[in-house]
Amino acid sequence: MTAAMIKEPKTKRGQETFYRLVRAGEKLFHERTYHLASINDIVQEVGVGIGTFYLYFNSKHELFRYLVLSYHHDIRKTIAEQTAHAETRLEQERIGLRTFLDYVIRKPYAYTIIWQSLLIDRELFVYYYSTFAEKYVIQLKQSMKQGEVPDNVDPLTLAYFLMGVSNFLGLEIIIFAKKKLTEEEIERAVDTAMHVLEHGMFNQKHSSKE
Repeated sequence: MTAAMIKEPKTKRGQETFYRLVRAGEKLFHERTYHLASINDIVQEVGVGIGTFYLYFNSKHELFRYLVLSYHHDIRKTIAEQTAHAETRLEQERIGLRTFLDYVIRKPYAYTIIWQSLLIDRELFVYYYSTFAEKYVIQLKQSMKQGEVPDNVDPLTLAYFLMGVSNFLGLEIIIFAKKKLTEEEIERAVDTAMHVLEHGMFNQKHSSKE
């Protein structure tokens, strides 16, 4: 699944207009939802005619799809870059978790748009998460061979478990929190998640009652 149908502009002016349309779509899909934001709303936000929209996108759905696939690419690329020099699986998990949280803090609209895809384009939603999991499984299997991760667990289930940790910590910080969390509060949330991953929720040896 690619964004091959998008008519990416070659001129600087065309690129500027293209990304203004992308950002406007992003803003309106986030604020109004996909179904309530129209192409007319998007071009009015940018200040161009409706014909300009169709120079780059065949439909509103195509713009939506472009956004979801862009998040997919950007998040994977950013995490890969940040974890490239991590020496252990545990360190990779911590850096990856914090990198993901930093990303969604900068781009909170990514959450609402990605999750809208479950109702708008189920195939796209499944692709988004299943391909993340497939790449994760490759890394986890390598860590199992190196003895860093127990080899008696299903790597695919473990991948979705770890993705769930990241996803719902992000929801706590971006969507559920009644106020903007401080850097210290975010770091405390990451510390808690990593403590559970490292020691286990039911490992009595690490109980605070010792």
